[in-house]
Amino acid sequence: MRSIFFLFFLILGTFCFSQDSINIEKISIYTDKNNLTYEDVINKSFEKISSNHVNFGFNNEIIIWLKVELSNKSNLLQNKIIELDNPLLENITFYDQNSLIDKSGMLDIKETRKTINPFFNIKIKANSKQIYYLKIQNRTTALQFTINITDKENFYRNDKGKQSEIIFYLGMILAFLIYALALHIYTKDRSYLFYILYIMALVFQQLTYVGFLPLYMPNSFTYFDNLLVVPKVGLLIITGILFARSFLKTNIYKNIDRFYKVLIILVILQILFLSTPWFYYPEFTILTGLVFIIFNYYTAIFVYRRGHKQARFFIIGWSFLLIGFFLSIIDALGIFSVMYNFPSLVLLCTTFEALFLLLAFVDKLNILQKEKDISDSKLMEELQQRNIVIEKKVKDRTKMLDNLYRELHHRVKNNLQIMLSIISLQGGKIDDEIMSEQFLKLENRIRSISKTHELLYLNDNIEKIDMYEYIYSMCEDISNSFDNEEIEINIESDVEMPLREAVYVGMIINELVSNTIKYAKNCNKINVYLFKNDDYLELEVMDNGLGYKIEKISTKSLGLTLVKNLVKEQLSGEIKINTLNKCEYKIRFKI
Repeated sequence: MRSIFFLFFLILGTFCFSQDSINIEKISIYTDKNNLTYEDVINKSFEKISSNHVNFGFNNEIIIWLKVELSNKSNLLQNKIIELDNPLLENITFYDQNSLIDKSGMLDIKETRKTINPFFNIKIKANSKQIYYLKIQNRTTALQFTINITDKENFYRNDKGKQSEIIFYLGMILAFLIYALALHIYTKDRSYLFYILYIMALVFQQLTYVGFLPLYMPNSFTYFDNLLVVPKVGLLIITGILFARSFLKTNIYKNIDRFYKVLIILVILQILFLSTPWFYYPEFTILTGLVFIIFNYYTAIFVYRRGHKQARFFIIGWSFLLIGFFLSIIDALGIFSVMYNFPSLVLLCTTFEALFLLLAFVDKLNILQKEKDISDSKLMEELQQRNIVIEKKVKDRTKMLDNLYRELHHRVKNNLQIMLSIISLQGGKIDDEIMSEQFLKLENRIRSISKTHELLYLNDNIEKIDMYEYIYSMCEDISNSFDNEEIEINIESDVEMPLREAVYVGMIINELVSNTIKYAKNCNKINVYLFKNDDYLELEVMDNGLGYKIEKISTKSLGLTLVKNLVKEQLSGEIKINTLNKCEYKIRFKI
């Protein structure tokens, strides 16, 4: 924003720094349609003009002759400069009353010339009159100019101000282009590339228009560039269309996009057929450019009203182009001389246009970021709502599954209790002591399984079993089944286990504790330890009895065989048995 104000006050100062022109006593003009010589023209009748500004518009069929009459009523020699305030004048020939003095113009810039406008040095003797003639011819641009008689100091000071102003504008525009190029590389958005091409074409056109490019380029380049009025304006229109189509997303508006394509085809045809030496009509291309600018302005407003908010800075920037291009057109057509009244206004409009079109990109990024933030916020809110719904459904489903599992464990436990009741009734009718003992062992085995389902049904955690509670309850049932009052059972465990492994461990403990109570001699204590060691669980069941010789145990002993099978096949573990002066079973397995 500070740069904009600085630019404004700089231009204001330039406008206020007016040219110090001497009042011209008499200027006469002659319109030459026959390409007369100097000797023929000086005998013709010149018409006096009331203003030092001449404007014939596009007219390459005539040559303008100016007759400038000056007088010096002072007693001193006067050194002055005759300036033609139009850098686009192609050929200018300067004569005095006797002969040719010098040549100048856009197509005849000498290496010693360092000023934008063509000029001629004159000397008027004291108390004398002098008559000068100027032959002016334009073939490709409007034939218009302002003639000034001024001091050298004022002339060079004004020219230096103009060139400094142009360089300042170019520096700003170059900064815009570099920034746009960086954004293009970062975002891969083609709109930035079209913006760069469009601004480059616009600057190229304007540098010629203000006389900066012909001054610092070779005459051969200037001659060639002077023939490219139609292609340059056409290129400017085409790049402007490509930029507008990309930035405003006109592909979704079929009629608008179709009209842009028609304009591109029309401009290409004009470049091919209206820019030749035999058929040269730049007016058509310039008017096509005016149609494009007005239509582009309408499109930007149309798109903005359809919700494309980033078009707002585009509209502002295009307003400057609309002003600048409109003034350039009426200047080129000879309707009103912008260069005479406001020599830097067109380039100023170009700079502001480049600035606001770049701000349109920044605004676009801000709008997209804001829309993204809003979208992300809505998405997060929606995800939170969905998570709440999903969490509720998961809780409801989990609760339902918990109830189902509890019901399942309850039914399994009830079925096992029914089996226990049947076995108990059947065993009570058997008189054979050995058979009765086997029925009792079978009851304890089933009871150890039933106990796991009972604990899962009663506890909050239906996935894992508290092994201390399980072992304690099971050992209490075993003691009661054998009417054991002499043997003390100590239990230590802080482990929780899944149902499957807990059932196997329970059956193992049931067999080992039952055998100890039933067969151990001089035993009054049983220790049951279950603890975790790294990734393994270790189960120890030991008593303080006299032990036994394991080789005397029948290989058909169902209890010990069952224990070994459960350890090795179901738990994938290992078992160590020590029966010397005691009974000690160490079982190690991994969960």
